[in-house]
Amino acid sequence: MIKVFHIITHFDLGGAERVAINISKSNSPEFEYHIFEVCKGNSDFTIQMIDEFNDNQIIYYRSWIKNKKLAILLFPFRLLIQCFSKRPNIIHTHTEIPDVSIFLFHKLARIFNIKLKYIRTIHNTQLWNSWKKTGKFVELFFKKNDSNVAISESTQKSYISSYDCNSYNIPIIYNGLSETNQKKFPDIRKGKINILFAGRIENQKGIKELILVIKALKDDHRFHFFIIGDGILEHELKASLKFIENVTFYNKIYNLPQYLSSFDYLFMPSNFEGLPLLSIEASFNKTPVIINNCPGLNETLPNNWPLTANNNSIDDFLNIFRHKLHKINRDELITMGYDYVKCKFSIKQMQEHYEQLYKRKTKQ
Repeated sequence: MIKVFHIITHFDLGGAERVAINISKSNSPEFEYHIFEVCKGNSDFTIQMIDEFNDNQIIYYRSWIKNKKLAILLFPFRLLIQCFSKRPNIIHTHTEIPDVSIFLFHKLARIFNIKLKYIRTIHNTQLWNSWKKTGKFVELFFKKNDSNVAISESTQKSYISSYDCNSYNIPIIYNGLSETNQKKFPDIRKGKINILFAGRIENQKGIKELILVIKALKDDHRFHFFIIGDGILEHELKASLKFIENVTFYNKIYNLPQYLSSFDYLFMPSNFEGLPLLSIEASFNKTPVIINNCPGLNETLPNNWPLTANNNSIDDFLNIFRHKLHKINRDELITMGYDYVKCKFSIKQMQEHYEQLYKRKTKQ
């Protein structure tokens, strides 16, 4: 049996965390999965995530340290103890806090002559924005160990451009998802076109464009916008839309995909993405997505997707909202999106690809 240790930042809401969980749900008898958090998660989402681990019989390990820098420094010692006890074959780390800890762990493991294989999934197109110098050393380590896996063409191309390496050393394994049992979102507005925006309230997600579009449609009573999330631009967003009646704000919602079919459309004016899971989840759960044609995001939908704006053009978005949505056949869109993601982003396909990689690694 091949033992795989997944290392994630914390037991909390996040795309990398979801990928680690979905891989670990594999029923293959050839593999045993363990999930570690580097920093202590401490929210309602943490409790629900642990419930999910228990429901799926996933072995997990809590951290007791909230401070990120202290957690990064101490995690290698925690992991060393478990390596002596459980004897893993593969350490699989998920960008970026786990990456630093595993870089440090490797140095510690060498002292004790512990030899392991490493897999590192690149979840973002932009790495080490806050820790540039640290990132240089960490990337040398993962390149030397031929550990990198990209989640999309955009993350692969961005990494090759940033770190001067060849594409054949960085395979692409698309994140896998599936349909979710659906519940009714309690605040849906009857008689309206209900538009969902959900994600971090940061520049990456196109907050400026979101504000401009909603302001332009403030007197168009056909639409109601639901904004779910938090982040550094949250105050600016709420202040800008303070007196607009067709907007409702919410904090983060755990397992948001269970409500996606309640909305008529998902709106994603992102400036850049690695591979946004929410877009894929929306198509699985039959909610069409309005997108900006940026790398990563455009990989989640067919090339001829009609609800696409170029260069985050406000005019393009307003044309979609004011004209296209009322002419297009929504049922055909739903089928088009669903067929695409079912073929390209299934959980089983992702699990099989990673498990093939684990097997190759252990034989090297």
